[in-house]
Amino acid sequence: MRCLIVLCLMVTLMAAGGALAQEAAPTATPVGPLWVPSATFTPSPTPGFTPSPEGDDPRLVVCGAPFQRGWFPYRVYRHDRLADLLVGVDGLTITQVAALNCLDDPAALPVGAVIWLPPGAAAGIAPGEVGDRPTRRATIFEFSASARQVQNIGPGISFRWRAEGRTAYFYICPPEPEKTCERPLDARPVPLEYVTPAIGGFYYVGPVRYRLEVLAGDDYTDPYTFEDVTVEVVCTHDAMGEVAGYQTCPVEPIRYVPAAWQAFENGVMMWLGDRREIWVMTYDGHLRVYADRYQEGDPDPTAVPPKGLAVPIRGFGRLWAELGGAESVLGWATGGERGYQAGWQAAGRYSYTTYVGGASGIIYAITLPPGSQTGYWAQVRG
Repeated sequence: MRCLIVLCLMVTLMAAGGALAQEAAPTATPVGPLWVPSATFTPSPTPGFTPSPEGDDPRLVVCGAPFQRGWFPYRVYRHDRLADLLVGVDGLTITQVAALNCLDDPAALPVGAVIWLPPGAAAGIAPGEVGDRPTRRATIFEFSASARQVQNIGPGISFRWRAEGRTAYFYICPPEPEKTCERPLDARPVPLEYVTPAIGGFYYVGPVRYRLEVLAGDDYTDPYTFEDVTVEVVCTHDAMGEVAGYQTCPVEPIRYVPAAWQAFENGVMMWLGDRREIWVMTYDGHLRVYADRYQEGDPDPTAVPPKGLAVPIRGFGRLWAELGGAESVLGWATGGERGYQAGWQAAGRYSYTTYVGGASGIIYAITLPPGSQTGYWAQVRG
C-alpha cells in the first residue's frame, strides 16, 4: 500500500509538470558562445518566466534559466559574485536568478559551472577585435571613471579608456587591492578606445575594482600592462537598520507616519496613524496588532496607579482596559504618551521585516507576515 501511494504521488507530479510545459510550449534556445553580454545596459522592462520543458529530472520544472528568452550562458570563474554579474539588471533579485539556475546559495557560485544570466547582465561592453598589427608595447594612455563614488540606485557610472596594443580586456576584480585579480577565461576583447554605457544598479556597498588589461604580444618588449580603477558604492537612501554579511542598501527611502508611543512595565504600545492600528509589544519579543477603535469622547480608565506609575488614556487607555488593565500582559504605564513622526522602512524588497522608529531615537525591527495579527519585534537601535 505504501508503494502504491508513492507511485500515485509521482504520477501526479509528472502530470502537473507536463501540463505546465504544454501550456507554455517553450522552445529551448541553442547554447551560444559563453558570456555574450548585450551591447547596452538597458534591462528587460518586464522580465517574464516561462516554464521549462517536460523531463524526467524534477529540477526542470523549477530551474528554468536556460529557457528564458534573451538569457545567455556564462561560465563562472574564480572571484565571481552573482551580484556583480547582475549589475545593470532591474526587476529581478539575486535570489530569483539563483533559484532559476538551481543554485543552492546565491553567495557561493560553483567555479567552472555555466549559469544563465538575464539581458543586460555582466559588463555589457561592445566586443572589440584583435588588432591586425601587433605593437611593440602595450600602453594605456587613459583609463578613468566618470566619478569615484556612485549611488547604488541612480544614473550609474561610465568608464573611458584609450590604449595601444593588440588586445584589451575590461573586467571586475576582487575589491581588496591585496587580492590576486585574474582575467576571466572567457573574457572577450573590448575596443582599445571606448566609453562604456552607464553602469548602475549595484547590490552591495563598498569598493568595486575594475581593471583594463592590454596585451601587445609575447615576442615584443613590455607585452602586458594593466591599470585598476576603484569606485565606491554608497546607498542612495539612508538606512534605518543594519545588514549582516555583505552590506546592502534599502530599496526605498524612509517615510514618516504620525505615531504615538508609550512605555509600560512589561512592554510598549505604539499607535500608527496611517494604519489606524495599535501595536502591543511585550518584552518577550512578541507583537500583537489591534485595530484602533477609539472614538473622540470615549471615557478614559479610572484605575488609580501606584506611585511613580501611570494609567494610559484615549486609544491606549481603551485598549489597555479591554486587555485587563493593570492585570494585562503590559502592567501599568511607566510614563506618559508621546506623539511623534515614526520612520518606516522595509528591510528588503520582499522581506517580512520592517524597521520602525519608536520615540527618542529607538529603532525596532518588526517582523509581521502579511495579514497576520501576531509577529515579533526587536530593538536594534536606541
